[in-house]
Amino acid sequence: MMTKSEKQVMDLLWSVDKPLSCTEIVELSGDKTWKDSYVHSLIKSLMKKGIVKIESFELISRSYARKFAPKVTKEEYYLNEYLDENPENKMPALFAAFADSKADEASMKEIERMIKDWKKSKGIK
Repeated sequence: MMTKSEKQVMDLLWSVDKPLSCTEIVELSGDKTWKDSYVHSLIKSLMKKGIVKIESFELISRSYARKFAPKVTKEEYYLNEYLDENPENKMPALFAAFADSKADEASMKEIERMIKDWKKSKGIK
């Protein structure tokens, strides 16, 4: 489970299309008054949780900065959180709740296509 600040960092990393350094995270955090050292602590915690990875190193002036990227997608993270909290795997109930409240025709067609592709890849008719 992520803390509120960790979630804010992850929302930023999930929303950009490139790895970010701690300094860039601070710069893009808008109204946050985070310091580099605090962001380093958040990133270290997210790495321990397996949510963030070091993507690359970039030479800045005379030192290297690590660039961080999500290790999992937002959807994968929240699915894993749900499954951790519901080990009996109530996915059909979760899907039914989604279908009843948030689904539209386009989403349902895409889900049908994904199920057909999955069945085909597993040799299921």
